[in-house]
Amino acid sequence: DFKSFINELWSLPEYAAVGEQRATRANEKQARRDQIVSAASDLLTRLSYPDITMEQIANHSHLAKGTLYLYFRTKESIFLSLFENLLDSWCEELETLARQGNAPIGVGAAARVIASTLTSRPLLIHLQGILHPTLSRNVDYESAGAFKQRRQHRMLSLAAAMSRRISGLTEHKALSFLIRFQAAISGLAWAAPTSTSLPQASEQTSLAPFQIDFE
Repeated sequence: DFKSFINELWSLPEYAAVGEQRATRANEKQARRDQIVSAASDLLTRLSYPDITMEQIANHSHLAKGTLYLYFRTKESIFLSLFENLLDSWCEELETLARQGNAPIGVGAAARVIASTLTSRPLLIHLQGILHPTLSRNVDYESAGAFKQRRQHRMLSLAAAMSRRISGLTEHKALSFLIRFQAAISGLAWAAPTSTSLPQASEQTSLAPFQIDFE
């Protein structure tokens, strides 16, 4: 099967990086996965997604290219894992904020908190924008299904925390909001891109109506 083929391929001298030790224990394998995802994250801060290759990720993570395929079958699966990490971090922060204090907060204040925590995560915004048209297209069925289940669990947990803290918000409405909000992020990520040309364009009065402030 595919994994057996990759294991054999990895053992060939030309596919092994100099000094690279093969991970055998579960914690070592997880550390190797984290190493690959971290390298991809760093590259995404400097390059556009289409310009990043598996070879670049391998070089940046100091691993042989063949090693990457032991952990991720495609580039999309690497960045899907990165997206999940970033999404988990954002949800954990919002849940923590929701649990701080007992007094209910209004929807306006809640919206400002949600916006501020999200805009401080530009990579999450970017990956949300390419989640459906790109990242979900070249991932095997089992990985995609597992990702959706974990994402659903995370959204349910966050919705429960939000409903306990935000005035007039039921758990069902909170979940509905989160689903639609992520869809809105996908569109806004493209409509309000981060670019050095935007400040200059905003100075032109005729272009002002086209400027969209993400937050």
